[in-house]
Amino acid sequence: MKKMLYILLLLLVSCSRKEQPGQPQLVVEGWIESGGYPVVMVSESMGVTTGTAIDARAMVDRLAKWAKVSVSDGENTVVLTGMASADMFPPYVFTTSRMTGEVGKTYSLKVEYKDYVATAETTIPRPVPMDTLYVREVKDSLGTLICGFTDPAESGNFYKVFSRTEGKDRRFHSSALSQTSDEHLSGYTELFLYSTQRLMDHVDLPNIREGEVMDVKLCTMTAEIYRFWDRFETILGANSFNIRPSGDQNALSNMRGALGYWAGYGVHPTKGVRRITVAASSAAAE
Repeated sequence: MKKMLYILLLLLVSCSRKEQPGQPQLVVEGWIESGGYPVVMVSESMGVTTGTAIDARAMVDRLAKWAKVSVSDGENTVVLTGMASADMFPPYVFTTSRMTGEVGKTYSLKVEYKDYVATAETTIPRPVPMDTLYVREVKDSLGTLICGFTDPAESGNFYKVFSRTEGKDRRFHSSALSQTSDEHLSGYTELFLYSTQRLMDHVDLPNIREGEVMDVKLCTMTAEIYRFWDRFETILGANSFNIRPSGDQNALSNMRGALGYWAGYGVHPTKGVRRITVAASSAAAE
């Protein structure tokens, strides 16, 4: 695939053959996992011209470092601290250790910056453990992984897989084409992992290489966050085939007053993350 035109911090700007007119918009990317702290990145959007290299310095200049970011769990409200982070790019996040995500709780986000005021709510759904993780095949030194889990009997469950490769990644990244709803699922289910979507990198499909050591994370999410990621994949796929995006192709958002998303993820405390070595002869999952 071609380089991602919808960059994760700025991905919600519609791309076209010409510069996008109008004023910049606030872009928010944030999440809170069960057992984890809230993480929020805030920036202003920028126009992107098809076929033109994306300037990393220009992206950094769009960071909203002086934003006021707060999260409430309905009982307590915490103002997040902005700080440099080598784990992210652009390397600046808002976070706090004074609030930890809990299953079943709803978390409200508020971002204030310049004349912008953006809000969103999200709920952390019950996590589902990962049953299996194995290598399906290795061909031409490129591998495909399988993540297996058992979908509960009740309906309305949504899943996504994130991955991190030792020596390449500091953070978990979205795995391409790895989200699903349980509309057509029943019992044991498997999701395929073909590639990791890294910011400012070509999105090759597949790009999981033999010999790599990977951490794979299975998350549950709400319906609106599932729709965000599903639309994101649709847009990314359209751009990979040189289909000109239209002005209404922004990824679906649960933010009010900004582009972006605020996601609650359920991660099983003991079987939500597993490590695997991509080997041709056998799968070594820890």
